[in-house]
Amino acid sequence: MTALAAAIALSAGALSAGAALAEGPPANLKPAHVAGAGLNVLDLEGQKAWYMAKLGMVLVNTMKRGDKPFEYLMGFGDGDGRAIIALLASPQRPAGPNAYGRIILDVPNAKGLADWLKTQGVANREVIPGAAYFIQDPEGNNIELYTAPAKK
Repeated sequence: MTALAAAIALSAGALSAGAALAEGPPANLKPAHVAGAGLNVLDLEGQKAWYMAKLGMVLVNTMKRGDKPFEYLMGFGDGDGRAIIALLASPQRPAGPNAYGRIILDVPNAKGLADWLKTQGVANREVIPGAAYFIQDPEGNNIELYTAPAKK
């Protein structure tokens, strides 16, 4: 009986510890939202130009060491607190895509944008017809163009 009582007590302790983990940090320390993704890039200026020309992003902020930029924060000009993509100069990183899944962009017409990008020399792969298309930036990083299906 004592072993059963100990097992129940241990189980209750584990449940309350799990509940504490699920609650997260105190409210005044809890992150408000995901700000965006960061990409280590070989060609900082080239990547900035591509994101501006192909996706219509704008330069939100520039981080410099002395007079030399080492990171660009890119966004869509939709105000503070919105998601950004940080492009960080990393000339020592291996060529090819970064080791993450993908950046997902919420777009009003994924198929329309994928079709337009194709006319600009950017290949795409249809993942969900009319809703999700994968493209890659010049360094091979995956980007998903996504339009949420209409709610029924």
